[in-house]
Amino acid sequence: MKSISAKDLLDLSVQARAAPRLRRNLNLHDRLDDPVQRLCNALEPRSYVRPHRHPDGVWECFVLLHGACVILVFDDQGRVSDRLELSPEGATIAEIPAGSWHGVVALAPQTRVFEIKPGPYVPGLFCDWAPEEGDARAQACLDWLERAQRGENFDHG
Repeated sequence: MKSISAKDLLDLSVQARAAPRLRRNLNLHDRLDDPVQRLCNALEPRSYVRPHRHPDGVWECFVLLHGACVILVFDDQGRVSDRLELSPEGATIAEIPAGSWHGVVALAPQTRVFEIKPGPYVPGLFCDWAPEEGDARAQACLDWLERAQRGENFDHG
């Protein structure tokens, strides 16, 4: 039987905090071609997860384990169509509909989520309007993602 301990989760957050991208994942599935992807993802504030979507038919479920984050869903023009904060005081589980453009931003240190989605793993398709990681505009995009509300678009400048 597989398990992930509280110590494993704390260690994952320590690793995320030390990582250049400020995030780290721990897979429960054995292979990238597993038909169900199951993983813990530790994210720190200021980790830029470029908005993306998954191939046809792939939904994604997030279960908050610790901390807080915001999940944003975008329409094809990059406008925020839905925004949900996951926190111990509010919603703790969210499912992103298949084919939706989306992003996630950690709002608290040591944020950890458990993710479930159909496999096999295929890298996401990125939003044209969202800068690549490392691009000079990525931090401005992250600033916007942290506070973005329904109906708003990122101003690429």
